[in-house]
Amino acid sequence: MKSIQPILILLMVVSIAIASGGCATNPNIAGARLDLRNKDYSRALTNINQALVGEPDNSEALLLKGDILSEMLSDVTDESDRTGFVGELTGAYALAVALDSENMTHVNAQLSRLYNAEFVRGMETFRDAGLLAGKERALRFTSAARHFRNASMMIPDSVNALINEAHAYYNGGKAQDAVDAYESVIALGHTDRELFVYLARTYELMAVELADPETQPDYYNQMIRVLETARKLYSQDEEVRILLLNAYAMSEMTSDALPFFEEIYPLEQDNQVYLYNYGTLLLRQQDYEGAITKLSQAVSLDSSYVNALFNLGAAYVNHGVTVDKKLQQVADSLQYRLTPQVTSRLQDQQASIEKSKAELFGHAITNLESAKSLLENDLGDTRGVCHALYIAYAQTNQRSRAEEARICAN
Repeated sequence: MKSIQPILILLMVVSIAIASGGCATNPNIAGARLDLRNKDYSRALTNINQALVGEPDNSEALLLKGDILSEMLSDVTDESDRTGFVGELTGAYALAVALDSENMTHVNAQLSRLYNAEFVRGMETFRDAGLLAGKERALRFTSAARHFRNASMMIPDSVNALINEAHAYYNGGKAQDAVDAYESVIALGHTDRELFVYLARTYELMAVELADPETQPDYYNQMIRVLETARKLYSQDEEVRILLLNAYAMSEMTSDALPFFEEIYPLEQDNQVYLYNYGTLLLRQQDYEGAITKLSQAVSLDSSYVNALFNLGAAYVNHGVTVDKKLQQVADSLQYRLTPQVTSRLQDQQASIEKSKAELFGHAITNLESAKSLLENDLGDTRGVCHALYIAYAQTNQRSRAEEARICAN
């Protein structure tokens, strides 16, 4: 579980200062001020709203409205209503300052007090959520996020509240809300590595659990964008590097991924997952020789790596098919009347290509049969492997085995 930032901005806590002075020209303002002193907040709000109907740009009334709502906030328990109150009081205070800059000192003191209280609520709620499980846990983390969001509304420059909001949404399983918060923090210039890591992991979570096959690459592309920025800042960070490798492997950005895979080969050449992904990218690019090299290294590190065995077999099959095409071209050339010297040279070339073809399909069969055996032991789906075996058996004139593989593939 991601822990929250244990930083509470130390801000001056002051008691509410009710503006005093001469008699208000608007009787509703005077009434609202009296009601506030008497803690009749509902009546005070009614009075001040009536005052603002006639004088919407009255800075004194707007300042008083902010004070009234600030006092009412502590009794508001419904999360939506609480956020609404925060939005209304911060809006009133903002207008009061815009109309009269002398109100700024009072407003800053009020918002500092409210921020501290809301931030503490968020921290307490976050800690309580960590003790729960299931649906209640998720709901509690979401409540914590709402408190941190309220705090951010009070002091928009507070990065700590926004970071904690993101962490709360992340722990509560609110992926899109977490993404929005993390992106906002980074957009403000915050560059803590954990922000990039958790944002990337959130995009990965959305790709795996939320996206349909058509939109899945989009989430991996967003993951790549975030991690490429992180890598510029933390070039030696292993977690960032591995996450970026996985994102590239799962995205459709094959041509963009290959330079990165090549660059980090010295660091990851003993990592079979990296070698598998690298080989698979090369396979997609139809670089069959390169794919065979990398996938063979992966298999040498883990002989039971089914996916690597399968793709290695597929690389040999595809390479064998390209060699077979060359063989057909040579055979076609031998149909023409040629000089003895040319015929002899082509026949030698034909024999060499036939030998290469047999070796390639032989290697393909070896690896594919190993993959098939492992899949059968694990009760896995063997149809894809059987299809590749059918091609390999057919190319090596093993008709009965090819027929068995065809039945298996279907």
